[in-house]
Amino acid sequence: MKLYKSKNKGQWVGTQRDAQKNFPRNWEEMNVPVSKQGLLEFLNHFEVGNIKQPEQTVAQVDPQQIDPEAYSWVRWAYETLRRGDKKEAEAMLLRGLEYQKEK
Repeated sequence: MKLYKSKNKGQWVGTQRDAQKNFPRNWEEMNVPVSKQGLLEFLNHFEVGNIKQPEQTVAQVDPQQIDPEAYSWVRWAYETLRRGDKKEAEAMLLRGLEYQKEK
């Protein structure tokens, strides 16, 4: 069996016509095994259907760089948000971010 794969998008289609239409001049023909074991090995090798989550990096903040007044506004905004007053919490959070930006 043959499938057609885009070279840079990682997308697959079942016919050559679809490949020409969806990935003009940027596709390759792949021979896919028809046996169950061979097909599973093929799918695992090419990670078909595998959605990769981007790695999230968390930047460490030096506590010495946080302005105490900005921290106070942000903490107050969090408590206000927990009480359910979203509009007021947003205003407080913006105020805290402005203080931090000024420093």
